Amino acid sequence: MTARHVIVLTIGVFAVAWAAPLIRAASEGGTPVLVIAALRLTIAAPPMMALAAWRGVDDLRALTRRDWAVLLFSGVMLAAHFALWVAAIQRTSVLSGVVLVTMQPIFVALGAWLVLRERPSRAVLLGVGIAAGGALLLMTDDLDDRGSLLGNLLALSGGMASSAYIVAGRGARRKLSTASYTAVVYGLTAGLLLLALLATTTPAWGHSNDAYLYILLMALVPQLIGHNAFNWALGSIPAAIVAVAILGEPVVASAIAAVWLDEIPTLIEVFGGVIILIGVTVALRPGREGAPAAA
Repeated sequence: MTARHVIVLTIGVFAVAWAAPLIRAASEGGTPVLVIAALRLTIAAPPMMALAAWRGVDDLRALTRRDWAVLLFSGVMLAAHFALWVAAIQRTSVLSGVVLVTMQPIFVALGAWLVLRERPSRAVLLGVGIAAGGALLLMTDDLDDRGSLLGNLLALSGGMASSAYIVAGRGARRKLSTASYTAVVYGLTAGLLLLALLATTTPAWGHSNDAYLYILLMALVPQLIGHNAFNWALGSIPAAIVAVAILGEPVVASAIAAVWLDEIPTLIEVFGGVIILIGVTVALRPGREGAPAAA
C-alpha cells in the first residue's frame, strides 16, 4: 500500500464520518426521514450517471433479465438502508448509530453463508460473537429509553439492509464497472426514495435552508467523496484493508458530534462501541479464508 492509498483512505474516512452529524443537523428542524434520504441520493446519482456515460456503458447491454432483477433488489435494499439509517440517527446517539451500522461486514459474512453457501472462517464467527456482545451492551444501556432503543434497532436494520444490497449485487458487480454499477444502483435508489415521498405525500419543499444545505453537503462529502474514495482504493488494494480503514468512521464521527453538536458519548457507549469494533476487526483479519468482502 502506497502513501497515495493512505491519503485517499484517510480522506474517505473523514468524508464518510460527516454523514451522521450532518443527518443530525439536518433533522433539527424536523426535516422528515424520506426527504433527507431521497434528496441525498437524488443529488448524488446524476454525477455518477454522467461518469458512467462518459466512460461508456457497453457492459450494461450484456446484462440479463435476472441481472436487472438483482440490480433492482439491490436498489431496494440500498433505499431501505438510507431510510433506516437516517431514522436511526434521528433517534439515537451518533456513536451508537454509526458503530452499529459498522457491523455491516459481519452481516455480509452471515448473509453470504445463508444465501451463497460461503461458510465463514473461525475468525469471522469469533468476530460475530464479540461484536454481538458489544451490540447487546449498547442495547441494554438504552432499555429505559425507548427512543434510543428504537434508534439502535433501526441502525442494526440499516446495516442488515446494506449487507443485503452488497450480497445481492455481487454477481452483477462482476459484470459491471464500478461507474456503471454505482450509476444504476444510485439511480434506482434515488427513484425509489422519490416514489416513497410521493406515496406518503411527504413534502420535499418548505423546510429550512440549513436543512437543504446539510443535505447537499451530505451528498457531496460522505457520498461522492467518501464512498468514491473507498471504491477507488478497492481497485488496487485488498478489500480487508479498506474495510478495516472504514472502522475509523465511528471514532471521527463521534469526535465531530462532540465538537460541533456538543454530543458527548457515555462511557457505556464508548465501551460497547470499542467491543463492536474489536469484533469487526477480528472478523476482517486479512489472510483468513471466508473473511467478508468490503463493498
